[in-house]
Amino acid sequence: MKRGLITTLVIIVSTFVTAGLVYAAATHNVTSNLGGISGDAFDLDGTMIIDSLKVGAQGVGGVTFFNGTIINNTTDNGADNPITFGDNVRIDGRIYRGATAGTSDSQPFIVNDNMEVVGSLTVDSLSGSGIVSTDNLANDSVTTAKINDGTIATADLADSSITSAKISNGTIATADLANDAVTQGVETALTTSTNTTMSGADFDTLTSLSITTGDSSLFCTWSGYGDTPSNPGGLIRVQMLLDNILVNRTIRITRTSTGITNAASLETHAILSVEAGTHTVAMQWNTDTMANMYANTLDCLELKK
Repeated sequence: MKRGLITTLVIIVSTFVTAGLVYAAATHNVTSNLGGISGDAFDLDGTMIIDSLKVGAQGVGGVTFFNGTIINNTTDNGADNPITFGDNVRIDGRIYRGATAGTSDSQPFIVNDNMEVVGSLTVDSLSGSGIVSTDNLANDSVTTAKINDGTIATADLADSSITSAKISNGTIATADLANDAVTQGVETALTTSTNTTMSGADFDTLTSLSITTGDSSLFCTWSGYGDTPSNPGGLIRVQMLLDNILVNRTIRITRTSTGITNAASLETHAILSVEAGTHTVAMQWNTDTMANMYANTLDCLELKK
């Protein structure tokens, strides 16, 4: 008798518990309870507060109309909490801030974090510092057109960021180079006639020029022709000096002919290494008699990297 009573109580309790679980998990059709049918629309003149909301199902429905603004009015220690999307977000329109789209207002769309773009990025303009660095530039990405139209300014380029590998053949033309950007040339005025009687260790200055350079090289060349009218076959010696120091490899010695013209042509040249600054290149000459020099010119080119 006692065992049968216990069994009966267990069955009754189990029945109530099961019924409660079924009731808690039950789904109620609000449409039918309100006297409507599938597809009806219900107007709520007020505010509906619910713990959660599920819209649509796999492949069915899911369109939600928000004719207004979505706001999270909760706070965390007094700070506003943001709207949180817990999944990937697809936007089938354009994103903008303010009442109207476009850049005419003073309300830019601000991303308050680092951003990564998987794909290409097209913008009308870039502003700010440090935007363009070596890592941002693909090979052949910097062209003359992008530099000339102001897209890329000097301040946007890190030191040594543009190398020969990033410049394709023909990208930079002669018109893109400023005067004296690659070379600069200085020439003395043509001296039609001069003469000397210096001999031995004594020299006259034939011609000279001044040139301001970087830390680079100079290619200097001189040419002229002379005669020794009072002494056919006379000696003429020329030599080049850089900043008053003799350049030994430029020494040239010749004798005039004993024919009708009684003349001789001379030429000398050298590549000279120079430090940044102003330099003087000069030509000296002498003879063992009296010599004339005609049409002599000195030219120097700075060979820049």
